[in-house]
Amino acid sequence: MMTTDSTVRCEFIAGLRALANFLANNPKVPVPSAGKSITVFPGGTDEEKRTVVDRVAELIGAPASGGDHYKTVRDFGPISYEVLAISEQRMDDHHALMTYEGAVKGGGR
Repeated sequence: MMTTDSTVRCEFIAGLRALANFLANNPKVPVPSAGKSITVFPGGTDEEKRTVVDRVAELIGAPASGGDHYKTVRDFGPISYEVLAISEQRMDDHHALMTYEGAVKGGGR
């Protein structure tokens, strides 16, 4: 989920700054070799989620695009901020697929 609650935002931003300071002050602590994303998932109907993505796209100055995975992304070096709306149909398909997890074994003999 997501929020614009000022207390939650302040705590989140403080946590990011604390992490950045910790990593800067501890050069032997490894970091990912590839970029990472902070992904925010809006709630609501498909239309409501797409509206949120469009609104955030305007706020961050980045285009919104996609179909079942409708998103906007702004990169900050190797770190990106992303708002991702996954359609209800795609989520239903995923949940249906996951009901088979562990039930089907490979065909080795």
